[in-house]
Amino acid sequence: MNSKMKACVLLSFTLCAGLTSAQDISAQGSYVATSNISAEKFTEDQKVERLIQFIAKMDGATFIRNGSEHTCRQAAEHLESKWEKHRDSIKTAKGFVEELASRSGLSGKPYQIRFADGTVKTTNEVLLTELKQLEQ
Repeated sequence: MNSKMKACVLLSFTLCAGLTSAQDISAQGSYVATSNISAEKFTEDQKVERLIQFIAKMDGATFIRNGSEHTCRQAAEHLESKWEKHRDSIKTAKGFVEELASRSGLSGKPYQIRFADGTVKTTNEVLLTELKQLEQ
């Protein structure tokens, strides 16, 4: 089984087992790390896939890219396409966050997430916090 297939199987298991949940994101603008398994180690590819799923499952949040609003599912699809295009040149999950998931490659403007209570945070801040939880 190749590493991408293993990552998909792990992600499917994680989602089915309820280890990652959209309810982990509160409507008050705070976000809670969805990584509840501290003993498990993830490959860099698995970390990136978990970060993308983390974005996809944010409930009540809006992703802002170049001034346009998108659902978090659309944001996750966009980040997934960027990852697929550049995965050979980005070697770490931190590199994914800093190089691909934090700002527009066209305009250089930072990506933002507006939570249900109106709080706005950069995707860089949100994803680096989640990544720290994944790596504990």
